[in-house]
Amino acid sequence: MLKEVLKNADAKDIAPIAYTIHLLVNKVPVAMRSKEKPGVRVEKGKIVDTNYEGYVLKLAIELGQTLRVSAVKGPYAGLPVIVVPIVDDGEVLGAIGVVDITAGIFEEILTLSRRPELMKFLPEEAFPK
Repeated sequence: MLKEVLKNADAKDIAPIAYTIHLLVNKVPVAMRSKEKPGVRVEKGKIVDTNYEGYVLKLAIELGQTLRVSAVKGPYAGLPVIVVPIVDDGEVLGAIGVVDITAGIFEEILTLSRRPELMKFLPEEAFPK
Protein backbone atom coordinates (compact mmCIF):
# COMPACT_ATOMS: atom_id res chain seq x y z
CA MET A 1 0.00 0.00 0.00
CA LEU A 2 2.72 2.49 0.98
CA LYS A 3 4.53 1.57 -2.20
CA GLU A 4 1.67 2.72 -4.45
CA VAL A 5 1.07 5.84 -2.37
CA LEU A 6 4.71 6.92 -2.59
CA LYS A 7 5.06 6.13 -6.30
CA ASN A 8 2.11 8.41 -7.13
CA ALA A 9 2.54 10.96 -4.34
CA ASP A 10 2.27 14.64 -5.14
CA ALA A 11 4.22 17.48 -3.54
CA LYS A 12 1.73 17.86 -0.70
CA ASP A 13 2.14 14.20 0.23
CA ILE A 14 5.95 14.14 0.27
CA ALA A 15 6.58 17.63 1.66
CA PRO A 16 6.65 16.49 5.32
CA ILE A 17 9.25 13.82 4.53
CA ALA A 18 11.44 16.22 2.54
CA TYR A 19 11.13 18.87 5.25
CA THR A 20 12.08 16.41 7.98
CA ILE A 21 15.17 15.29 6.07
CA HIS A 22 16.04 18.96 5.47
CA LEU A 23 16.05 19.53 9.23
CA LEU A 24 17.95 16.29 9.84
CA VAL A 25 20.82 17.37 7.56
CA ASN A 26 21.13 20.79 9.21
CA LYS A 27 19.03 22.62 6.61
CA VAL A 28 21.07 21.61 3.58
CA PRO A 29 18.84 22.11 0.50
CA VAL A 30 16.70 19.01 -0.17
CA ALA A 31 14.63 18.06 -3.21
CA MET A 32 12.25 15.12 -3.49
CA ARG A 33 9.76 13.76 -5.99
CA SER A 34 7.72 10.64 -6.62
CA LYS A 35 8.16 8.56 -9.75
CA GLU A 36 4.97 9.83 -11.34
CA LYS A 37 4.61 13.44 -10.12
CA PRO A 38 6.70 16.56 -9.47
CA GLY A 39 7.81 17.15 -5.92
CA VAL A 40 9.28 19.76 -3.61
CA ARG A 41 12.40 21.77 -2.87
CA VAL A 42 13.18 22.74 0.71
CA GLU A 43 15.69 25.48 1.52
CA LYS A 44 16.48 27.56 4.61
CA GLY A 45 13.73 25.87 6.63
CA LYS A 46 10.99 26.54 4.05
CA ILE A 47 9.31 24.72 1.21
CA VAL A 48 10.21 26.93 -1.74
CA ASP A 49 8.79 24.94 -4.67
CA THR A 50 5.82 22.56 -4.77
CA ASN A 51 6.04 21.71 -8.47
CA TYR A 52 9.68 20.68 -8.75
CA GLU A 53 10.53 18.35 -11.63
CA GLY A 54 14.24 18.01 -10.91
CA TYR A 55 16.04 16.56 -13.89
CA VAL A 56 18.68 14.84 -11.69
CA LEU A 57 15.88 13.37 -9.57
CA LYS A 58 14.23 12.09 -12.75
CA LEU A 59 17.52 10.62 -13.96
CA ALA A 60 18.06 8.80 -10.66
CA ILE A 61 14.54 7.38 -10.96
CA GLU A 62 15.14 6.30 -14.55
CA LEU A 63 18.53 4.70 -13.84
CA GLY A 64 17.69 3.41 -10.38
CA GLN A 65 21.11 4.54 -9.20
CA THR A 66 22.65 6.98 -6.75
CA LEU A 67 24.05 9.97 -8.62
CA ARG A 68 26.85 12.26 -7.45
CA VAL A 69 26.97 14.96 -10.09
CA SER A 70 27.08 18.70 -10.59
CA ALA A 71 23.72 19.97 -11.76
CA VAL A 72 23.95 21.70 -15.14
CA LYS A 73 20.58 23.45 -15.06
CA GLY A 74 17.89 24.50 -12.64
CA PRO A 75 18.20 26.17 -9.24
CA TYR A 76 21.25 24.09 -8.31
CA ALA A 77 23.16 24.60 -11.56
CA GLY A 78 26.89 24.39 -10.94
CA LEU A 79 26.47 22.82 -7.51
CA PRO A 80 27.36 19.25 -6.59
CA VAL A 81 24.36 17.14 -5.61
CA ILE A 82 23.77 13.63 -4.32
CA VAL A 83 20.52 12.04 -5.43
CA VAL A 84 19.31 8.59 -4.41
CA PRO A 85 16.37 6.64 -5.77
CA ILE A 86 13.77 5.40 -3.30
CA VAL A 87 13.57 1.67 -4.01
CA ASP A 88 11.33 -1.04 -2.56
CA ASP A 89 11.55 -4.67 -3.74
CA GLY A 90 13.49 -3.55 -6.80
CA GLU A 91 10.89 -0.98 -7.85
CA VAL A 92 11.88 2.69 -7.98
CA LEU A 93 9.22 4.81 -6.27
CA GLY A 94 10.83 8.25 -6.32
CA ALA A 95 14.05 10.06 -5.52
CA ILE A 96 15.49 12.42 -2.95
CA GLY A 97 18.57 14.58 -3.18
CA VAL A 98 20.68 17.10 -1.32
CA VAL A 99 23.22 19.72 -2.27
CA ASP A 100 26.57 18.10 -1.46
CA ILE A 101 28.26 20.66 0.77
CA THR A 102 31.21 18.31 1.33
CA ALA A 103 32.21 18.07 -2.34
CA GLY A 104 35.62 19.59 -2.87
CA ILE A 105 36.08 20.48 0.78
CA PHE A 106 39.25 18.43 1.14
CA GLU A 107 40.84 20.01 -1.93
CA GLU A 108 40.01 23.44 -0.50
CA ILE A 109 41.60 22.53 2.83
CA LEU A 110 44.77 21.47 1.02
CA THR A 111 44.79 24.71 -0.96
CA LEU A 112 44.38 26.77 2.19
CA SER A 113 47.14 24.83 3.91
CA ARG A 114 49.52 25.67 1.06
CA ARG A 115 49.23 29.43 1.38
CA PRO A 116 52.57 31.15 0.68
CA GLU A 117 52.61 32.88 4.07
CA LEU A 118 52.73 29.43 5.71
CA MET A 119 55.90 28.41 3.84
CA LYS A 120 58.19 29.68 6.59
CA PHE A 121 56.46 27.40 9.11
CA LEU A 122 56.10 24.18 7.09
CA PRO A 123 58.62 21.79 5.51
CA GLU A 124 59.37 22.04 1.79
CA GLU A 125 57.51 18.77 1.04
CA ALA A 126 54.27 20.38 2.20
CA PHE A 127 54.39 22.44 -1.00
CA PRO A 128 54.77 19.96 -3.88
CA LYS A 129 55.79 21.44 -7.18
